[in-house]
Amino acid sequence: YDMLIHDVAIQGLHVVLCVDRAGLSGEDGETHHGVFDTAYLSSVPGMKIYCPASFEELRAMLRYAVEKVRGPVAVRYPRGGEGKYLGTGGDGPAEILRWGSDITLVSYGMSINDVLEAAQLLEGQGVQAEVVKLNQLTPLVPDLVELSVRKTGTLLVAEEQAARGGVGQRLAARLEIAGLPARTVLLNCGEGFVPHGAAALLKRDLSLDGAGLAKKALEVLGRG
Repeated sequence: YDMLIHDVAIQGLHVVLCVDRAGLSGEDGETHHGVFDTAYLSSVPGMKIYCPASFEELRAMLRYAVEKVRGPVAVRYPRGGEGKYLGTGGDGPAEILRWGSDITLVSYGMSINDVLEAAQLLEGQGVQAEVVKLNQLTPLVPDLVELSVRKTGTLLVAEEQAARGGVGQRLAARLEIAGLPARTVLLNCGEGFVPHGAAALLKRDLSLDGAGLAKKALEVLGRG
């Protein structure tokens, strides 16, 4: 952390940090879950954080980080392969993957696959969920989220990160500052350490898989 502050950030050096094992790392154990990096990296002045959700997006974001960005930048990616989402988010800080009017679902990285699954499950329950995918976590640009929440009035943020200093907390704070009241649910890895276990089982226990997210969404909407 001192190296990031003293040797990189204060000098404004263009250093690209490749953050492996972002999010839950499954059988690697509790020592290897990448659930704290967005919080501590976001506290470094001048730091930019990108979080790809597919191989193609990883290639594009790495190229962008090396060739276009000035100052320190981190590109965080998970252990393992990719999910059903194979697209790229473009050059913007966020994008809308699915339009809806009842609830705003926000996530980033590989968790976007679980959120899209939840949106599909919710559609079967008559709920139209709008899905906002964050490409850039820091600096956080909440414009699309704010526009969506003005329409839906309800926000659910899902992330494989510790609760403190997570993106969900920062988004909720930005909505509060903007005077935008919303029913809000923040789903994350909690305050403690996540134990060893298969990633799918851990996500189930944390309500971060598609079924768990859909259930929480129905609860906040009063339909659970």
